[in-house]
Amino acid sequence: MRIPVFLVLLSAFLGGSQALQVKTDPEEEVVVVEGQKNVNLLCLIDEPMDFCIVKLPGAPAPFAASDKLPAPVEGITYYGLPWSSGSCGITIDTIKPIHDGPFECTVSVKGQTYKGQIKIALSVAPEPPVIELASNVDSRNGEFEFGKKVTMKCVSRNGWPGAKLSWYLDGVKLTEDVGAEFSETSNRRTTVQQIYRRAIAVEDNRKKVTCRAEHTAYPGGFMETSLPIKLKKVYTNEKPEVQKEELKESVKPKPPQLTVSSVVAQRNGAFKVGSNLVVQCVSKDGNPPAGFLWFLNDQLIYEGLSAPFTSKSSRGSTVQQTLTLPLKQTDDGKVLICKARHPEGSEETRLKISTYN
Repeated sequence: MRIPVFLVLLSAFLGGSQALQVKTDPEEEVVVVEGQKNVNLLCLIDEPMDFCIVKLPGAPAPFAASDKLPAPVEGITYYGLPWSSGSCGITIDTIKPIHDGPFECTVSVKGQTYKGQIKIALSVAPEPPVIELASNVDSRNGEFEFGKKVTMKCVSRNGWPGAKLSWYLDGVKLTEDVGAEFSETSNRRTTVQQIYRRAIAVEDNRKKVTCRAEHTAYPGGFMETSLPIKLKKVYTNEKPEVQKEELKESVKPKPPQLTVSSVVAQRNGAFKVGSNLVVQCVSKDGNPPAGFLWFLNDQLIYEGLSAPFTSKSSRGSTVQQTLTLPLKQTDDGKVLICKARHPEGSEETRLKISTYN
């Protein structure tokens, strides 16, 4: 078959008119830790460059990056091939906190400028993980009663990005009775928490429940904290000591907060139809603790609610409750409401649900 000449010419014209783009290596983002050595950032383009200007977090001003010019910033050297090869980059000798942010390159080809960017995300090690027991768990003297259900929470605070949590019993990874993972981010610091519930068995005596927090900034990649399980004597003539709670004035809690679990499938703020929407409502610093009511639009929700998790501090009681809601197409546009009820007054918070298939 003969191809018309004008189609050949049109194809050549279209092929030759494609816009140039700057490619970066790494693409889009590189996660680094403080003190990391010899981090390379490279910009590439499919034509010889006229010049290359780079902007680096921590540098006082943009500067020309070239194999023939010394970098005006201490600890920075040129990386890549010459400009004639369409290559321009830098090597950061030692990562410092000032390097957190976007690296930008501006290259000139035949009088036209093109930009590329690599986000430098400085990884910050979280505080060591801690295991907290719910306030309604009876563990005086660090002892537990067999058959009783224990609710514990692992918390990894102030990391960037957040840590990944997992639970173990004497070295064996636990998958059942582990709740969804929740994360909360503020000022580029993330706190992650996860709840584990276990009915204490006789054979659990002298075992250890361990929470592992995995993070790139930890030496070895993770840190652990453990809670030893020690059973109370099964038979005893001792009468349990009556615990009297100190009376305090009634304090209205802060407005409740809704947090969507970090494991929920999302796309551009919408949730996938057919999956489970796992949401946690938190009421902080109230006395007495607040109680929750959940609504979907005006319909009261009864199914999918976990038992409330209550912990106390000098500021009052914090209550957490998790809702698991199987999403349907008809839920699109509805509003999920968590209402915190308290003698000093009720408040609510809302989450508008958008869905995708």
